[in-house]
Amino acid sequence: MNDSQKKSLVYIVEDSIASGALYASQLEQAGHECKHFTDGYSALVGIKEMMPDVIVQDVCLPDISGLEVLQFVKKQEKPANVVMITSNSSIDVAVEAMRLGGFDFLEKPFSGQRLVSAVDSALSQKAPPAVKIQEQKAQNTSGFIGESLAMQTVFRLLDSAARSKACVFITGESGTGKEVCAQTLHDTSPRSEGPFIAINCAAIPGELFESEFFGHVKGAFSGALSDRKGAVEVANGGTLFLDELCEMELNLQAKLLRFFTNGCV
Repeated sequence: MNDSQKKSLVYIVEDSIASGALYASQLEQAGHECKHFTDGYSALVGIKEMMPDVIVQDVCLPDISGLEVLQFVKKQEKPANVVMITSNSSIDVAVEAMRLGGFDFLEKPFSGQRLVSAVDSALSQKAPPAVKIQEQKAQNTSGFIGESLAMQTVFRLLDSAARSKACVFITGESGTGKEVCAQTLHDTSPRSEGPFIAINCAAIPGELFESEFFGHVKGAFSGALSDRKGAVEVANGGTLFLDELCEMELNLQAKLLRFFTNGCV
């Protein structure tokens, strides 16, 4: 077998034997060679012996933190890209992982397709983080400016989130660029060809909520003179950005939560 035909070597560091076996099976079906480690120290030994092409690294391990393994990898001469995974939904963990050089961040449970996509992306982007940031900035048309470590972390998080279909919650004080983040997520995602619909939730009266978001048919209520598509339908295939979401009445927020969770009203 020549070099072009060699399978990519992926280390899976996951303390759950069942989960590790599942990830390995999914990646092997996609053409990768996998090796499973159930704790951090054995993974460090394996990394010292041979650096893989990609590491799929759980944050929570029985002996040391997955972040420590990540730091060790990044100190090596030719470090692999590391895809971090965790069952704890914490933005602080994600930010720290990206700050330390993690390539991507997956929250359990995730699909096999999402895992394979993350590994394939990690394989195709072997350039050093600084180079990738400069390339992303050069291609970015959404107005982001910044070279600090904090901004590099933001860029990496946006790049990771853009490849996902998950809802993204963007927080920050007024004027910090939340809508710029949302526009960047849209522009760099597979949905970029679709519409970007921005809604100011604070400006929508409670009685018009369902009509604005989900539309109505002619005659549904007094004044409904024709059919009207709601923002959700208009944004289908693209991105729906809900600005000032926390300013909405709580009962309306509950309706939106049900829609985000179940896909229905």
